[in-house]
Amino acid sequence: MKNYFYLCTALFLILSFKVEAQERQDNAWKAIFTDYSLSSSSTLRLETHVRTRQFMAENDQYLIRPSISYKVGKYSAVAAGYTFLSTNTPVHRTLENNLWQQFNFSIPVKRSSYFGWIRLEQRWQTKNDVENYSARIRFRTGFQFPLTQIEQSFAPRLVVFNEVFLKINNGFPYEFNQNWTFFGLQNTFGDHLRLLTGFQRITVDKGASFLHKNVWSSILFYRL
Repeated sequence: MKNYFYLCTALFLILSFKVEAQERQDNAWKAIFTDYSLSSSSTLRLETHVRTRQFMAENDQYLIRPSISYKVGKYSAVAAGYTFLSTNTPVHRTLENNLWQQFNFSIPVKRSSYFGWIRLEQRWQTKNDVENYSARIRFRTGFQFPLTQIEQSFAPRLVVFNEVFLKINNGFPYEFNQNWTFFGLQNTFGDHLRLLTGFQRITVDKGASFLHKNVWSSILFYRL
């Protein structure tokens, strides 16, 4: 487990500093995820995101994402949802509506856990009054590590994950779109509230160049 952590750290440093960036942004992402249990196996979720550039000086994106998930096993679930995304561009806002389907898992490994998901997205993007359709698939894998030796329900945990986005062309996901690498802390405050916050490095393929984003990302999870 320690070897895996050191490997992730090394990859993170390579992604963060050994880059040939034509463009870089320093951003902040804030989000609230609200969950409501319909039964012991199904949950409704509403995500609201506010993303800013130049840390918090300039608006970048608004995002609203309702979804429903259903447990299919002890460590796995399926989910489906809709996303509305509005992006600030130099001339006007670009709008996106997408539908998505997801399989996610979380497997305990001693006192830690290994987690991930596969998400398929169908995207309708409107720019300059022209609508374009595309699809992509996202693969996320990561670990949660406890930071204390004592078993505590509310103890902070180190969270590490990497997520790769691939565009689907002619039915095959072979074209790189973007990559997310995250290192942060998760804290639980009671039975209904937890906070995930940390540094996220994003690399986006812009065609002729790459956009690199340094993001401080914070998500507040609240269960009704």
